[in-house]
Amino acid sequence: MIKIGELAKICRVSVQTLRYYDKIGLLCADRVDTDSGYRYYAPEKVRMYQTIAHLKSLDFSLPEIKEFLDAPLPQQHRLYEHKKHEILVSIRNKEEIIRKIDESCKNPEAGQRPINEQIFDIPFADDPAVVGKWVYCGNMDRKKKFTGTDVLDVREVLQENLYFLPGGQPVWTYFWTKGILYWILSAYNIVVPNEYRIFSDKTGTYMAVDFVSERIAHAADDTLRIYRQADTVARTKRDAYEFRDDVNLPYIQDNMVLGEWEAVDMIKDPAAFTANPDKWIKESLWIRGMQFFERGRCVKIGTAVVRQYHYTAGVILSEENETAEKYTIRQANGEDYLITEHKSGDYSYLGKVFVYYVFRRKHT
Repeated sequence: MIKIGELAKICRVSVQTLRYYDKIGLLCADRVDTDSGYRYYAPEKVRMYQTIAHLKSLDFSLPEIKEFLDAPLPQQHRLYEHKKHEILVSIRNKEEIIRKIDESCKNPEAGQRPINEQIFDIPFADDPAVVGKWVYCGNMDRKKKFTGTDVLDVREVLQENLYFLPGGQPVWTYFWTKGILYWILSAYNIVVPNEYRIFSDKTGTYMAVDFVSERIAHAADDTLRIYRQADTVARTKRDAYEFRDDVNLPYIQDNMVLGEWEAVDMIKDPAAFTANPDKWIKESLWIRGMQFFERGRCVKIGTAVVRQYHYTAGVILSEENETAEKYTIRQANGEDYLITEHKSGDYSYLGKVFVYYVFRRKHT
């Protein structure tokens, strides 16, 4: 019999490790001295320890090693195959992580989850009472209980009307689930939950919304916004976008706009156009370029997608969004610049053009 200290020297392992293996039933002593508590091992335990060390080198855990040692030979082969598969999966996962690291090196924003993915992760709970159109009444102190006769602090807000569509469908920059109106803040790439509650009195049905998103985006004060239910109509998305342009315009050829254009800036007023590259915000633009072809076809090249449009002289047309974006071409410093209206959901929902894109002609 081999004493525990001798076995430790032969196997080049600590006595503490052997005692632990004995305690968990992995490598048990063959005899324990009742007086001294000293452990003794049969010579075969050296080979058994070598098997344990080998399995550890193959990334087997101690419980897996115990299962392996207790199994017959055919079962041991299956355990080897299972471990092999497990390691291959781990390698593929590590390779994917390496790919993402390389992508992050090229693109600092690679780790940010797209807004669409964030929306899809949020579960929906129905609240039939909220479906319909809600009209802004004003703001109130959150500590007060509103009644229909209270005088509210009426402010200028973009969200004068809210449309709660069936199934929590997104409209403009918001969507909902029971008790929560989610607002999309694209500038921060986040979706913000704003709690709402509904109450009624003899003057009508009202909704109080705690607009956390407003406090984040505009440092607004800590008040509740009150809306009155105008109707309970189950609208479609198209109904919620009230502002639509006439896109059935006759085609007029415009040879000046033909070719490829590179987006270089986004401005709030065409009068603010400058041909000074030091003042451009080129790197943060959603649209990266445009191409105009003969016969009235053009495309917008975005950061993620390429969208098809049509155009006639002076106007870019989207039949899908029912928008007609005016454009002009200017010359500065010997180069051509294209300035276009940007009619996104802001326009279709609010009827306002907030920004204009500036493109520079690309030369091949």
